[in-house]
Amino acid sequence: MYKYRTTIRTKLAQEYQVCLKTFNKVLMRIPNSQFQLDKTRRVLPPKEVEAIINHLGPLND
Repeated sequence: MYKYRTTIRTKLAQEYQVCLKTFNKVLMRIPNSQFQLDKTRRVLPPKEVEAIINHLGPLND
């Protein structure tokens, strides 16, 4: 099980094995009802990380 921590977009994109540009495009498609995602903010708090993982599926090991 993944422990939700504050992280940056680049690290989360690397964990999903996609480039940051692609990852940002995918993030913009997640419904905003789950959280407010700011395009310019790099740091993702644990609640947003959890919502992203729940939407995209489990991380690759």
